[in-house]
Amino acid sequence: MLTAPDLDPLAVRRQHSRRAAAPGRADFLFAEVEARMLERLDLVRIEPQRVIDVGCGAGRGLLALKKRYPAAELLGLDSAQAMARAARDALAPPTQGFFARLRGRAPEPVARVVVADANALPLADAAADLVWSNLALHWFEAPERALAEWYRVARPGALLDFSFFGVDTLAELRGLGARTMPFHDLHDVGDLVAAAGFAEPVMDSEHLTLSWADAGAMLADLHAIGGNALRGRFRGLLGRGHRDAWIAALESLRRTDGRLHATIELVYGHAWCPQRKRRADGLSPIEFVSRRDIGGYPR
Repeated sequence: MLTAPDLDPLAVRRQHSRRAAAPGRADFLFAEVEARMLERLDLVRIEPQRVIDVGCGAGRGLLALKKRYPAAELLGLDSAQAMARAARDALAPPTQGFFARLRGRAPEPVARVVVADANALPLADAAADLVWSNLALHWFEAPERALAEWYRVARPGALLDFSFFGVDTLAELRGLGARTMPFHDLHDVGDLVAAAGFAEPVMDSEHLTLSWADAGAMLADLHAIGGNALRGRFRGLLGRGHRDAWIAALESLRRTDGRLHATIELVYGHAWCPQRKRRADGLSPIEFVSRRDIGGYPR
């Protein structure tokens, strides 16, 4: 059973806004996972009319999805205003130069981006053919509500494709006493996917080992990737002594290659929206078909 993460949504938005201002140190991991998710799309044949990216960040995934599905309408959603603003800037078409003049009209962005809560998406029911989300689910205060929203906005036959950090992520730091945000077990999330109404859920994971030459760089990267958004986090400023103590503790993670190592568990989820969806009240419609309509005749 998935344990509800004790996350502060305001702190989550602040951390993502901070990342929008200085994305470089965290971007390498998000780009790598995005590439692996795109490889998995090679195994399915879909031609979506509308694609939504929940937790779109600075828009990198939307650019890649537009390249793969050029005819699709794309919509990015993120809870952090600064991140949504960065995505709009990245996705905006050129307004000057030869190509802008060649258009002869107001250019359209690669995708629209809106600020939205993952638990209350500003979309009509059955509005998307592909629901995509890269490394966002572990940031959601109520993952089960987010999955219910994904199901609500998915059209019959739509594909759900998402990733998140699994339970083994940063296990080495927890072994040193670090209080990290909770990471979900893939089996628990798989159960939530099925409970939300999706069909044929497939969950799998892989482990990456990140390494650093020095502890200061390790702390900086881990801070950029995540950070502490727990409700019970210490709200004051931690002094240099606290940082120095952590740098000393991280030295125990140095291996024979002379580098510090930490594990990241990547979990991938894949499921389909059934052709006959459940109703909002959780019930499934029953349709009566005559024998004549299915090729049979009463004797």
